[in-house]
Amino acid sequence: MAALTFILIPLIAASVILFVQNILYQQLLSGLVLIVLSFFAFLLFTSSESLIFALPHLVDIAVIFADIILLFYFIHQGRVYNDNKVLGLGILQLILYGWIEMLLPSSSTSSIVIDELSKMMFVIINTVGGIIIFYAVKYISYEKMDGFRKRLFLAYLFIFLSIMNALVMVNSILLFFFLFEMTTLASYLLIGFRKDELSQKNALRALWMNQIGGMVILLGAVVTITMFDTVAFDQLLSSSGGYLLFAVALLSMAAFVKGAAMPFDGWLLGAMVAPTPVSAMLHSATMVKIAPYMILKFAPVLAGTLLGGIVSVYGALVFVAASYFALSKEIFKEILGYSTIALLGLMVSLAAIGTQASQKIVIVLILFHAFSKALLFLTTGVLEKEHHMKSIESMKGLVQRAPKSVAFLIFGFMTLVLPPFGLFMGKLFALQAVSGNMMRSPWQIIVLLGVIIGSVLLSLLYFKVVSALLAKESDIKSTERESLPAGFALPLILLSAMIVSASVWLFKTQSGLPLYYLLIPVALLLLIPWFYRKIEGFDRAKEYHCGEKETFDAALFYFDTTALVKRRIYWFFGLLFVAVALVGVIS
Repeated sequence: MAALTFILIPLIAASVILFVQNILYQQLLSGLVLIVLSFFAFLLFTSSESLIFALPHLVDIAVIFADIILLFYFIHQGRVYNDNKVLGLGILQLILYGWIEMLLPSSSTSSIVIDELSKMMFVIINTVGGIIIFYAVKYISYEKMDGFRKRLFLAYLFIFLSIMNALVMVNSILLFFFLFEMTTLASYLLIGFRKDELSQKNALRALWMNQIGGMVILLGAVVTITMFDTVAFDQLLSSSGGYLLFAVALLSMAAFVKGAAMPFDGWLLGAMVAPTPVSAMLHSATMVKIAPYMILKFAPVLAGTLLGGIVSVYGALVFVAASYFALSKEIFKEILGYSTIALLGLMVSLAAIGTQASQKIVIVLILFHAFSKALLFLTTGVLEKEHHMKSIESMKGLVQRAPKSVAFLIFGFMTLVLPPFGLFMGKLFALQAVSGNMMRSPWQIIVLLGVIIGSVLLSLLYFKVVSALLAKESDIKSTERESLPAGFALPLILLSAMIVSASVWLFKTQSGLPLYYLLIPVALLLLIPWFYRKIEGFDRAKEYHCGEKETFDAALFYFDTTALVKRRIYWFFGLLFVAVALVGVIS
């Protein structure tokens, strides 16, 4: 019943909202779905019961037909838009899928397994995803398109929510492949939703890159069937010897693709052309979280192996590279996008270590990243629609015109980098977990250096952005009161409250310190606006410049590199991606 609740309610809402034209009723419907799904998610999370059951044979047959239709649709899109990569990968997937169906073992397996990891993912998907959809009702009303397309956009988001809920509970690799490719379809439709040339181009790039992830899942399924006579995750992970690590390596490669790790970061950066709720849904609550989710599932097998080592190093290097690339970006959503890719690399790296401590840290990072990035993306959408701003250079003087929006942005960045918030605590515990395991696994010194360097680069990035937000212009008159529509303000307030509540809970349960110790970092945070007010009205001037203003703008400092160096970095990560499979074979 719990499984059907998380799948059917969003599907029913998607059907209903197509006929609801009044924006107030749309908000009421999305709010009701948010409340119901969040309630069931928390109820299931607090229970100790694990749910395991098989799907009826009729469902398996329906999935086969749906899979074939989906792959034919990909092939059709490749033909229509003359994209040989989409076309070729679609044909290869179809052939490989047909071969797998002929090899499929007859033994029945448990198709659905709802464990502790699934329960945690339900909380994130349905609370954060539900808030994003509520926000999207107001956001899409600003778009210049007909009413039906606006309602269709909301329906797509509800369907996406249903797909993600199904994906985190499946135990069959083939069913996982179908849902994996359904998320690919959903992202393709959402990225290209505006129907302009750039949107369609970026949607096709997202399609063929994610098809690579689907291909390696199918190859992993071939290995599991031929070597272990199963397509069930639990049976595979309880096996030993043979080509177990090769199968896990192939499935881990799919995680890197869906997590937009280099050299596949282009598809997630291209998603920025879509409406902002799409960026928030992809980057925070749902799709990219498939990457650390998958590696966490494989953690017991990866722990202490050469394969686990290379996956962990790969993730740590992605953390550093994406943090560095973010420093060269000007568009606000691209900065947030590379920041997401970087933190996903960190999560994957820690998950692959496979210790109980590292897995707990990853869960903390997944949880708080979802809240913080959703807050930042949704506030960015407010800036787009209310203030028509997209780049950090255009945001000078924003604190005078939109103090509430700036407050939410600065709070969002603080939750990423400062105590007592969960992402800071997660990185702090990560350093402890990695350094404590170095004697047993010397390669973890690379991971340790990656965590340190990546954290420094991200802190520098956030300082750069915040300096732009706090820059003041003498010719702009301060706004005493910025008016935020309720459809925008309520989601931002809810996410902020969740971050604060979860941070207090984490500090109380994991730090071992009395709760009043929180007063120290909170007091320091409150000093920031006080200090800002004290320096208000002062201009920097040098005595030998004849009294002229000496301008310093940290937001204009870029750390870009040459095209040749970038190309070499991408080649390096491409070779590292292939090396994951090779290490799986020889391990």
